[in-house]
Amino acid sequence: MRAIQGYLNPPERVRYGLLLSGGGARASYQAGVLRYIADAFPETTFPIITGVSAGAINAAHLASRGGSFRDNTQRLVDSWREITPAQVYSAASNLSFLRQYLFGRGSDTGKGFHRALLDTQPLREYLMDKVGDDEGFLRGVQDQLSSGALEALAVLTTNYGTGQTVTWVQGSDIKDWERPSRVGISARLTVEHIMASTALPVIFPAIRIGDAFFGDGGVRLAAPLAPVVHLGANRVLAISTRYARSRAEADTPSVQGYPPLGQIASLLMNSVFLDSLDQDAHTMDRINALLAQLPLRKRLSLRPIKLLVLRPSRDLGKLAGEYQSSVTGPMKLIARLLGARTNSPDWLSMLLFEEPYVRKLVETGYNDGHAQRDRIEDFFAESQVSRFADNG
Repeated sequence: MRAIQGYLNPPERVRYGLLLSGGGARASYQAGVLRYIADAFPETTFPIITGVSAGAINAAHLASRGGSFRDNTQRLVDSWREITPAQVYSAASNLSFLRQYLFGRGSDTGKGFHRALLDTQPLREYLMDKVGDDEGFLRGVQDQLSSGALEALAVLTTNYGTGQTVTWVQGSDIKDWERPSRVGISARLTVEHIMASTALPVIFPAIRIGDAFFGDGGVRLAAPLAPVVHLGANRVLAISTRYARSRAEADTPSVQGYPPLGQIASLLMNSVFLDSLDQDAHTMDRINALLAQLPLRKRLSLRPIKLLVLRPSRDLGKLAGEYQSSVTGPMKLIARLLGARTNSPDWLSMLLFEEPYVRKLVETGYNDGHAQRDRIEDFFAESQVSRFADNG
């Protein structure tokens, strides 16, 4: 089983871990959920934080500042409410966009266009302002580690040269690890690590770290829960940006007739960046149930993990469709290139860094957190860690 290695070496105390999954602009939903948790449970701490793709941006925000969880989540929400597409990507004109798309013109530095549709230099500047120091390292993380407020911060990337999922970890007493097609490497994290984790393939340029180029950590991610558990968490809160459709919703086609490229792109994005958490949570749930049936002497040093997965109460892709007509610039051209609209344009939801949409997602996240208060309270309760996973 993919998650089984994460259960080894049981910690002696309750250790909370936070996993923030990907989803591009959808990650603003996570900010709303976290803000509610901070309001309802102000003493909350997550000493182990992992993030992948846009979730890595949220993870960096939470880990790079001192102060209370409540203060940090408020700064995170404020950052999302202020963000604009111009702070994430740029394209001088539709003509230059097409030239880049057709001919892949640009530098080989990994810091601008390089066979990618959009230039993410604005995102680099935004991250430097929000979480970076003068040398490009994540501001305050080392201080948080020294004070004991933080034990580990990890961001996930994909090495385009080897195809491996690489988890970069800054923490105390962290040892590198290796699993099939994925490795963990101890490092002092920089803005470039965050840029790499968020580099959507083809759309955003790959980022050079050392001698290799890296992209979005969700590309080949089979076990998103493994790093947070490997780092010692035995209670894991995972915030997904994927809506769990009912059977009736799942059986309803998003388009009629031959599927447009936009529909295929949406399915690929969901498969690559969002679906793996659900499967990994299911695996963890089954292992927990198995361990509950075994006496301690037969558990082979495995330990149960208390897991809570929170997810949107509505389809964030479908919600993005309500804002599609107001999209301008490169996003409008991408929409035309991808073909007709679908009922749930998931590809658009990941790139829709428009203020009305982002604010709606923050609001939705906060309200969903409120609606799930009982489950969150149970997660933080000082009960036995060995109870079954709650994947909702």
